[in-house]
Amino acid sequence: MKSREMYETSQEYLIENMGNQVSAGDVYYDNSTKTWNVKIISKTPHGILIVGEMSLDDEKTIVYVTPGAQVLKILRSKLKEERVLIDVPANALARIKETVPDVTVYG
Repeated sequence: MKSREMYETSQEYLIENMGNQVSAGDVYYDNSTKTWNVKIISKTPHGILIVGEMSLDDEKTIVYVTPGAQVLKILRSKLKEERVLIDVPANALARIKETVPDVTVYG
């Protein structure tokens, strides 16, 4: 399957050029540009974040990659703005309020 080949090519490129902090994500074909596009993702304590994208032609030649510095900038920005929901017992809320700065408790 072509999408699997594109995924593997992208993953290999990312490991060699950006290290193990990012990985290849979803692969889709863009008929208007005739390119395979692969999301660049990063696994964080906040979950999996999309931090860039790669484009490859049908011959598996990489035609575009979000530059590493831009990937890092996107990751830092998303980590600052991301919020998470946690499921805790009601009796633990007081401790969380005391421990975590800038926490907002709903409910």
